[in-house]
Amino acid sequence: MVYDVTPEEEDEICRNLLKKRAKILIPVGIVYGLIFALTFTWLLGTSEELNPLMQWEVRVIDYVIPFLNTIDFKWYAYSLNLLWAALILAPIGIINVCPYIIFSYIIDTILIRREVKALIKKYSIDQIKCG
Repeated sequence: MVYDVTPEEEDEICRNLLKKRAKILIPVGIVYGLIFALTFTWLLGTSEELNPLMQWEVRVIDYVIPFLNTIDFKWYAYSLNLLWAALILAPIGIINVCPYIIFSYIIDTILIRREVKALIKKYSIDQIKCG
């Protein structure tokens, strides 16, 4: 059975899954970030009228810029304005990163299913050999 996996084997399986996941998601994340940034700036520069979501994002960013310009960074402390700006910008970040998060869940599901199928196959073959 699959329940016969030792903790060391379980750690090895998890480590391998994380490596496979990183090999896929890091390059995809970099490409997604670049494409998103280029598309966003291109739309801001060329569109005469933005869609309501982009209008809202631009208004929020314009609202936060004065906070960010007044922040005095010290090596020992940050201004509460930085926290306030992060809280205001958080919904924009969540909305814009959602497609990448959904893609990462899909990739995780595919990788885990493949690994579980491989483990079931491995342990069922081992049982046939032992039995």
